[in-house]
Amino acid sequence: MAFSNQMVANPTSFPNAPAPPSLRQAVIEHAPFPLVCVEGTNHVVREVNPSFCRLLNRPREEFVGKSFCDLLPERGRVGEVLDRVYRSGNPESHLQQQPRELPKVFWTYTMWPIKANEGTAGVMLQVTETTELHAQAVAMNEALVLGSVHQHELTEAAESSNARLQKEIGERKQAEAGLHRAQAQLADRAGQLEDLVAERTAELTATNKQLDAFIYSIAHDLRAPLRSIQGFSTLLVEEAGTALSEKGRDFARRVDKSTKFMDTLLIDLLAFSRISQQRVELAAVNLSKVVESVISLLQQDIQEKNAHVDSPGPWLVVRAHETTLAQILFNLMSNALKFVRPDVPPVVRLWTEEQADSIRIWVEDNGPGIAPEYQEQIFRLFTRLAGEKHPGTGVGLAIVQKGVERMGGRVGVESTLGQGSRFWIELAKVPSGAVATA
Repeated sequence: MAFSNQMVANPTSFPNAPAPPSLRQAVIEHAPFPLVCVEGTNHVVREVNPSFCRLLNRPREEFVGKSFCDLLPERGRVGEVLDRVYRSGNPESHLQQQPRELPKVFWTYTMWPIKANEGTAGVMLQVTETTELHAQAVAMNEALVLGSVHQHELTEAAESSNARLQKEIGERKQAEAGLHRAQAQLADRAGQLEDLVAERTAELTATNKQLDAFIYSIAHDLRAPLRSIQGFSTLLVEEAGTALSEKGRDFARRVDKSTKFMDTLLIDLLAFSRISQQRVELAAVNLSKVVESVISLLQQDIQEKNAHVDSPGPWLVVRAHETTLAQILFNLMSNALKFVRPDVPPVVRLWTEEQADSIRIWVEDNGPGIAPEYQEQIFRLFTRLAGEKHPGTGVGLAIVQKGVERMGGRVGVESTLGQGSRFWIELAKVPSGAVATA
């Protein structure tokens, strides 16, 4: 059976120097994804974390001191990619399908060089096994790696973040240990099954909320050093003037572009975390008011794009959280104005459809459309089907789905390539006699 593979190289996403030993070892040891550190041209394994040992169901002693390529004889072209990363000093990702396995199983290897003394000392690998669509797996893996390898660029903030991370990991292990104890007791206490499950579920829910708060804190703290990097790169160009070569100015522009993108990504992650944590109280909401405010906020984009927005109504009343609903419609309309066909002015149409127990809100555009195989995964975090052709971080539609779920609704899309897309969100009807917000 032929292997499926994908290469990804993004030098700006990886560090040029190794992290401090204590921080690097903590990241490797406690990372929730499998990591391996190899050294030299023979790729001798020096460090593996517990997640990697669990993935292959083998003890650490069977890996350390041996060539990584000898450990995985059936992994196809992994050795070639590993050699190339070591020689070139450029990170890559390799994905392939395991032969003779149904359902299809994909292995993803994300590799980046470890720099030392102006050269490459070894390579760090993240290994992932998945049966999901491999494009999403690669995107999520790279996002996780990006969050890990950039920790060493912070000083006091990084040390504080690492301490909080270790605390959260300890709390999570305690919750898991409690769950295992509960499972062991179920055989002897069958009559208390429902109470024990409810108790452990509450513990895990509380832990997840703490993790969400931790993600929010990390994203918030990372923005300050990013703004510093961006400011200093601008000052470098202004102060150095013609003393900088064209190549040097190009490097500064690339730094500025990368920091702006990451700052936008962090802002979107903060929005995603905020919509996941904020208190949502459902009430009767008049859609007319929400649609009018969203169109007003996007008025400048509408004029710049020479777009036509049609929102004829009649607008019904739904059971929703007004702020969350406004954020959802803003994201959908913003995408409709952003993703357009060349030389075709955007046309956006909004309307409602009454169903038996719910109200369906439609946002239709005349953009490039979405292929059927991608119409489910576009709502997942960090999914960017358009690549570099359009700005964006792949978080907007994830916010849409999370917000709709928080309001007890559903979301979906109907799309045809070359003709456009119709996004819909479905929310509950308002009980008779309820008064909508003004």
